[in-house]
Amino acid sequence: MQQIRRQGRRRHENLTPFTAEETADLRSRFAAPGPVRCPSCESRFTLGPARRRGAETARRVVCLGCGRAAIVPNCRGARILLASQHGDLRDGLRAMLSNAGHEVVETADAGVALHAYAAAPADVVILDVLAPGRMEAPEFLRQMRRTYPDARVVTMAGRPSFRGVDPLAITLALGATRAIRMPLSRDEFLRVVDEARA
Repeated sequence: MQQIRRQGRRRHENLTPFTAEETADLRSRFAAPGPVRCPSCESRFTLGPARRRGAETARRVVCLGCGRAAIVPNCRGARILLASQHGDLRDGLRAMLSNAGHEVVETADAGVALHAYAAAPADVVILDVLAPGRMEAPEFLRQMRRTYPDARVVTMAGRPSFRGVDPLAITLALGATRAIRMPLSRDEFLRVVDEARA
């Protein structure tokens, strides 16, 4: 696992920075609501986790097209990928996250979520571990860790009513960032998302 993380860090160290003018333009673009495109190639960005830089909290942004990078203030909501087969649960969580200023992408299947993450990486993935689908939660986490070692995955499940091994314990052992029992209050849930993306 450490070797994979080191390889991921090396991959990010070889990024080409934007010029000072482009970085200033990006900072103003990221300060405004709505999607942001690369000033060089018009591609989308992947957002790194929030980090303290002196008095401000900042994030590294990397263009998915040209691979150029910049540091911008952390002043916008997260991009959340939500995977659950339960439509009512997705609707409730989407409303909660959207009202807090986050961008939410939904899917009913973990396999589809894996492809969605590959197309446009999210800041946080929220995965319902007990929802049936074409891919089980442990396999999803194995593939995410293998391909995207820095991905932030929060797994969730309802109150335990099963015998044997707790599925949330399995997901933590496979590299989930956090594991939560539902239901949670709105404030608790949003706090988990903020902690996971930091």
